[in-house]
Amino acid sequence: MTTTAAVSCLGREPFEDARLRLFCFHHAGGGASFFSSWAGRLPPGVDVLPVQLPGREARYREPRFQDAGEVVGALGRELAPRLDEGPWAAYGHSMGAMVAFALTAARLREGGRPPEALFLGAYAAPLAAPTLPPPDRYDDRELARLLVDFGGLSPQFLGRDDWLRVLLPILRDDLRICASHHRAGLPDPDDERARLPLHVEAFAGADDPLVRPDAVRAWGRYVHSFRMTTVPGGHFFPRQAPDPFFGHLSSALARLLAAPGAPPAAPG
Repeated sequence: MTTTAAVSCLGREPFEDARLRLFCFHHAGGGASFFSSWAGRLPPGVDVLPVQLPGREARYREPRFQDAGEVVGALGRELAPRLDEGPWAAYGHSMGAMVAFALTAARLREGGRPPEALFLGAYAAPLAAPTLPPPDRYDDRELARLLVDFGGLSPQFLGRDDWLRVLLPILRDDLRICASHHRAGLPDPDDERARLPLHVEAFAGADDPLVRPDAVRAWGRYVHSFRMTTVPGGHFFPRQAPDPFFGHLSSALARLLAAPGAPPAAPG
């Protein structure tokens, strides 16, 4: 597909008076609406900016990506002006964790402004066993049942073939993105000199059936500074057990806002 997005991956322009922009990258088969309630749960001064990949929700008429390298390249070109304007951080959930990390790695290689921190949730580091299955391992019925089993789909939709015909092709293309992570320009975890000079905070659900906490902890092999938190809930812990997760994330963001050199709070 073309890597020139017809519609911005951001649903709106960032707030000019925000002290920190938090770019949020959604899971496979999901969309920017996953983050619709986050602004009200995070500290004042943090501008929550969900990133919408094409082929879903408000961008459903656009062709979807199937390759991690293309996703990272396209997002890098579109988001670069916004990432260079001021302090920013990113949160990526499941597939979005890989996309956010690869995008950050590309920004650092290109000399762009680095993030204040990177937050990764519910996704194994690439050196570990894959979090998500290959795109063609399951037929539609099996894939839908898998979604139900790990909390990505309500059981009431199993009999809705019309709805599944929309959802499952999106999910399969996103699984192709995940399977192609080796084309996303990630650093070599076995080369200490390749570790990225940034701080990563990773979150794992204690009851996640798709990824073990130790596989999430392996992200520490890719960066100079790392912190790991296991929170209650499964693969979608921000929805299943929101209070503990948002408590930890809010505290981490508050530390960034209180750090020396952080932008001052807006008057009033």
